[in-house]
Amino acid sequence: MNPALQLDAVSDSEPVRTRTLQPKLFHLENPLTVRFGNDFFRSVPEGPGVYFFHGSDGQLLYIGQSSNLRARLGSYRHVGEGKHPRRTLRLVARIARIEWRECASPVAAIEEESRLLLEHRPPFNRAGVWKGDPWWLTVEVETSHLTLRLQREATPASLGPLSPAARHRLSTLIRALLRLANPDWRLSDFPRGLMASALPRECRLLVPSPSKFVEGLTVAIAGDLAALLAGLDALRSPASVTEQTFWQEERETLAKLRPLIVDSVATTTDRELKGSHHE
Repeated sequence: MNPALQLDAVSDSEPVRTRTLQPKLFHLENPLTVRFGNDFFRSVPEGPGVYFFHGSDGQLLYIGQSSNLRARLGSYRHVGEGKHPRRTLRLVARIARIEWRECASPVAAIEEESRLLLEHRPPFNRAGVWKGDPWWLTVEVETSHLTLRLQREATPASLGPLSPAARHRLSTLIRALLRLANPDWRLSDFPRGLMASALPRECRLLVPSPSKFVEGLTVAIAGDLAALLAGLDALRSPASVTEQTFWQEERETLAKLRPLIVDSVATTTDRELKGSHHE
């Protein structure tokens, strides 16, 4: 008999089936606060580092990184139904042990997380658990436009190889360069496809000086962001609070960006071999 069904005999002829409700994952108080207590979260350092969530059986469930471990781990106490994805709810419900490893800088924390994700591939992590295939970026310069194309194969004069995650990081970089080239633009003036988290496979950009844009892009991809960040800091602050907040968050993301060009990358065959060896 299905345990989710109960029979209530209200007559001699037809029993009425009633479905029991699944228990809620969360009550009034977040389970992490109940399990670990406020003193535990106050003991977490405020510097950069990597953190680890383990289940009751010791299994490593999730690896994350933050420039402020205390703030990041404390934020999981506010996870609740209706506010976060069910995947996050399931993760928090299973956490039995929390560990962390302090790092010398936010950049070091990002690098350590990347290394650990490839090594352990925790079940609740989606991004970063495979190296993936590289990207190459081709730039075609015209009089007042340039066209960017992301492709999997190298071509003459293409930039690369770029990291497998470059498509997501390039979107932030291109927006910053485009803002520097067009300082009077509002967010509504930017190409719609460029506002997504991942750069489109092909996009055509209007820039006053395409050659200067390409020069800035080449330097930034190699990891030298000093000139770009200085240029952004010198711009006039946007008029609206919404745009101020958006560009401040973009600036913080950009400051943490690592070089997109990599020395070596895994191919699809490499991933298959690694997965077979892991199993």
